Order: sequence, then C-alpha cells, then structure tokens
Amino acid sequence: MRSHQVELPVKLRSEVGKSAARRLRAAGRLPAVIYGRGLESVPISVGEAEFLRAVPETAWLSTLIQLKVEDGGSVEANPSVMIMEVQRDPVKRRVLSVDFHSISLQDKLHTHVPVIHVKQSPGVRLGGILEHMMHEVLIECLPTDIPDHLEVDISGLSIGDAIRVKDLVVPPGVQILSPADDMVVLVAPPVKMEAAPAAVEGAVVEEKAEPELIREREAKEE
Repeated sequence: MRSHQVELPVKLRSEVGKSAARRLRAAGRLPAVIYGRGLESVPISVGEAEFLRAVPETAWLSTLIQLKVEDGGSVEANPSVMIMEVQRDPVKRRVLSVDFHSISLQDKLHTHVPVIHVKQSPGVRLGGILEHMMHEVLIECLPTDIPDHLEVDISGLSIGDAIRVKDLVVPPGVQILSPADDMVVLVAPPVKMEAAPAAVEGAVVEEKAEPELIREREAKEE
C-alpha cells in the first residue's frame, strides 16, 4: 500500500522555455510543473538522479509523492502529488520533464497499477506458454490505498486456462475499473513445429544468397 509518501525535494524556477530547460538538464536537473486542485501551473525543477532514485520507472504513475518545495511562496510547502506524465527522449530514453498533479488524500482517484504473476503453472510445466495479455489495470481508490501491484496466482492454470480481470483479488478500498471479462494471463498450448517438406529425390537444389545477407556483406566491405 502507498500509506507512506515518497519525499522528493524540488525547487521553484523562474525561467521557462526550451533554452532554460536545456540549461537545467545540463546541470543535472529536470524541468517540471505542479498543477491541479485549483492551482495554476507552477514551474519547478527536480534533481534527475534524485527523481530516478526515489521513483522507480515501473511505478511512475502509481507512486504517492510528497514534494518538499524550497521557498514555496504561493505553493503549499509540502504538497501531495502523483505523476501524470513523464516526457522522455525517444532515442536515448532519458527523462526530459515531469508533470506532477496535486491531489487530496481524502479524494478517490483513478490510476493504473502493475499486475504480476506468482507461483508456477502446471500447464507451463507440461509445455504450455504463459502469455501476459494485460500488464496493468485501472483502479479507483484513495491515494493512501494504492497497492504497489496486484498478484495473479497461476498455480491452478492448466493448458488452455486463463485468468480474467474479474478473478483478480484486490485489497479493501480498491475497485478495479478495467473491463471484468478482459483476459489478464493465459496458458496457451505449445507451438507445434511444422515438418519441413521432403526434398524430391534427384532434384538439384540451387543455393542463392539472400539479398539481406548480400547487402550486409557489402556494408562490411566498404
């Protein structure tokens, strides 16, 4: 449960725009904003290393955070927030900016939480293939009731069996909003390898280099 909040120190920033954002990133800080609960967008910055250390990527959208705002001014000194969006470089995957949404601990919210499987499936031991159809589900609850994840017990699954959203067990105070009949995990039958067609007796098979391989060799020779 998220009964505790992850503390994250942040600073107000007066400069905005692409140039200011680049200077922040060069100094090891990320441009960010706080909004919500009647607030206008408040520009802040957070240490990149501190952010990545405090909030794991798998829980970016489900972690309850308490910001420690230095010289908050008109901003609540220690607002409770959740991450609404993380912008990343599409190539290097480095975090570029973060949007924080201020929340009330007394109001229910909607968020996604990961779904993980536990134990072993007898169907998998017999050659079945465990397929994860859903890696997260949408839930509604108070911020302090957000679970770290939901567990799927696959110990009773044989080949062809599945677990659906309606089969998931949730903690008190948590309601799943994802469609009840959506499939979460499935033990699929093993894949059968098709036998290669037998070669015709006496036939001469001409070997040809595939175009992709030819291009690859040419690229190496240049």
